[in-house]
Amino acid sequence: MKKIYFLTLLLSLSLWISAQSFLYEDFSNAVMPPAGWTIDAQAANWSIQSSAKAGGAVPEARLSWSPQFNTTTRLISPVIDMTGYASAKLLFKQFLDNYAGSGYSIGVATRSGGGTWNIVWSVNPTGDIGPEERLVDISNANMGAADFQFCIYFQGNSYNIDYWFIDEIELFVPYPLDAAMSKINTPTYTGEAVPVSGVIRNLGNTNITSMEVSWKVNEDVTYSTTFSGLNLAFSQTYNFTCDDLFHFPIGAYPLEVWISAVNGVQDDNPANDLKNKTVNVYSHSIYRKPCFEEFTSSTCGPCATFNVQFNPWTQNHADDITLVKYQMNWPGSGDPYYTAEAGLRRNYYGVSFVPWPQCNGEFVDYNISAVQAAYNQAILKPGIAKIAASHTLDGTIMTVTANILPFAGFQDFRAHIIVIENTTYGNVATNGETEFHHVMMKMMPDVNGTVLNLNDRETIVVEATANLSDTFIEEFDDLSVVVIFQNFATKEIFQSEYSVENGVFAQEARLSSLTVDGEPVPGFDPDIFEYFIDLPAGTTEIPIVEGVAMDELATVVHVPTWDLIGTTTIDVFGEDLVSHNRYNVHFDFGIGTGDMTGPASAIRVYPNPARDRIYLKGFEKGDISLYTISGQKIIDLKDFSSNFIDISPLSNGVYFMRIVPEDKTIINHKISVVKF
Repeated sequence: MKKIYFLTLLLSLSLWISAQSFLYEDFSNAVMPPAGWTIDAQAANWSIQSSAKAGGAVPEARLSWSPQFNTTTRLISPVIDMTGYASAKLLFKQFLDNYAGSGYSIGVATRSGGGTWNIVWSVNPTGDIGPEERLVDISNANMGAADFQFCIYFQGNSYNIDYWFIDEIELFVPYPLDAAMSKINTPTYTGEAVPVSGVIRNLGNTNITSMEVSWKVNEDVTYSTTFSGLNLAFSQTYNFTCDDLFHFPIGAYPLEVWISAVNGVQDDNPANDLKNKTVNVYSHSIYRKPCFEEFTSSTCGPCATFNVQFNPWTQNHADDITLVKYQMNWPGSGDPYYTAEAGLRRNYYGVSFVPWPQCNGEFVDYNISAVQAAYNQAILKPGIAKIAASHTLDGTIMTVTANILPFAGFQDFRAHIIVIENTTYGNVATNGETEFHHVMMKMMPDVNGTVLNLNDRETIVVEATANLSDTFIEEFDDLSVVVIFQNFATKEIFQSEYSVENGVFAQEARLSSLTVDGEPVPGFDPDIFEYFIDLPAGTTEIPIVEGVAMDELATVVHVPTWDLIGTTTIDVFGEDLVSHNRYNVHFDFGIGTGDMTGPASAIRVYPNPARDRIYLKGFEKGDISLYTISGQKIIDLKDFSSNFIDISPLSNGVYFMRIVPEDKTIINHKISVVKF
């Protein structure tokens, strides 16, 4: 969670020197202006947005061009006691979305005693700026005052910008030695081993010649990498990549990355050494169908020019993409088919002009080269969710059922069900276009969509019904439905699909064959779901398990065991994504560890990885202990006689199990716990 720090210094100079950070604001309280801050003019143009355009974390501050003004507006800090300080630094993240190219300035100014503002940094933009971190030196006459203030300002005609995003504002005096963890670049979703990487900035007065970066997941092993031969002066950054790869079983992991040493010692400001993020290892991936959304209008001349190329392009890619167009109520008198839902969707994306194309939630410049480039990038991203949707139309009543199968965990995502008319003619206006394509008519259940919190390989069914009698639909037999699976905060669209009218999907969810290292599994039967394989002595590589579905339209997800002694899982989902069977192939040497005989040789532990329970096959009674990877005993069961152990309270990670049956043979197993 983001935090706000505000220190007003009222103590002796010796204490002032130890308090190096005077103000930190990241807008996480979602109030504009934040507590203690004020806005000078145009308060309606300042807001808090659930976005991260400036390069920080959600939320952030935004200055909008609308309502249009031609004056100076300032976001003004609280009063800060800077007695005893001749200079300070102001650091903030920003992204300026330029529109007209010139005719305005942005900057930072200071004052004391509520007096005249003195500019300490300014720029006259001619294009976009950022996202970037901006560092401003402050050493003017206002420093040293007990009633010091600074402001971030915009001066000029707001029509010349779209938006200015600002986040993570900090006023500080540099420590002698201070390296700050600025960013973690490790992807949020991955299906393979990836590097732990990021950006470090020198915020201290001493040059950094070496540093050690460490990382861990949960309370697991700490991995460290030393970087030497550096020469980072104040404010310079270093892009690091650690030696050890992030490589874990399927699941969600809290990754912590921190600076563990600078120039061989702990730096003077540990508070900014650490950052963390959740990294999701997904179980499967498919094609991610890019979703193109265009904000347009029949009163917009550039829209007509753009659509001359864009419409044929989308028709040529009709099988590869989904497409929705939102008609806007401007410029001029606006498009006759504008709806309030289109306006709210515009506000969600921050659309400030038309035409405004989007690809998977990101703005695309309105030329066909940019569209093609966006498409080329979009198809490289994995699809880690699948959609099977069908709809029926009874008169004017539209009913849609969308089945969404996730291949990872997703929190606060949205399912948007959008009714479009394939071709319209009745909204002709002034730009010369005579027909319009994929025009949005209704968002179901509304523009906010359906909130989704999903678990890996657990299908969710979204149903929506709407009466379309009050829409602009011209021909009810010319409708299509688009389903969008979107991250609400970042706006990234992770999957999209067209619904099938009166669609009926197959429910067959069984395997026709099952092999281990290319050899058929003995006794395989499509209706038997548990198999036990004894590995030959000396086996060192995890066997490869492959299953082939009876129905080629079914989805097959292979989840290999993490250890030799463990369980490979194969999930089979029917074409409907709801019908589901899970096949488990359990591997063991049959004797735990070593070449034991007797009752211990029949004991098998499965599944592995496990989620909520560990099952014991061939175990009758004995003592069982479970240890963390660091050796802490967390489960101790004496004279235990059940056939399973409840591990639901455990976190993701690797554990060691010791089984001592009645014959006193010791059996050790390595268990991975993964919360799917």
